Amino acid sequence: MPRLIDHEEREREIADAALRVLSRDGLTALSVRNVAAEAGIATASLRRAFPDQDVLRRFCLGHIRQNVTRRIERVRGEGREAVLAVLHELLPLDDERRVELTAHLQLGALALSDERLRPVLLAFNTALRDLCAALIAELARAGELSPSVDQAVEADALHALVDGTALHLLWSDGAADRERALRALAARVEALGAR
Repeated sequence: MPRLIDHEEREREIADAALRVLSRDGLTALSVRNVAAEAGIATASLRRAFPDQDVLRRFCLGHIRQNVTRRIERVRGEGREAVLAVLHELLPLDDERRVELTAHLQLGALALSDERLRPVLLAFNTALRDLCAALIAELARAGELSPSVDQAVEADALHALVDGTALHLLWSDGAADRERALRALAARVEALGAR
């Protein structure tokens, strides 16, 4: 009897292989052939799902977004504790998230000149900004946000802080840098309630 294929698991394997190729070898190496080799599957079977690089690139961004969403949904708690836990999930604090961010940046650079990829990346960016707004709103709901805070401005500032911190951490691999970044985020969130 033929073995049944778990299509969701196969899709994750392909996406993870594509992100590894992007992260390790760069954008020029992202091809159906290279991803198939990395995933250990036949190129022809992968080509049916991804007839060109554009489809593969959008698939990669979608997979990164799903992974981020999945990790954030696992966060429990409320107020400052939950906000910090979500922010930590957005940073490249482990190998999986470092690979995702590196792949995201590779695709982001391409999106600057690729009109087909740009809307996907802009939607991702908007979702991250909306998440930052929701985190600020959670602080307000929990009574941990000063009433004088302009929530829209602080959401934009938090978004910029997360993006910048993530980029800095990508260029660093030291535990001291990670600790400093986490302390800076905690201090920023704490300061929002102290005005």
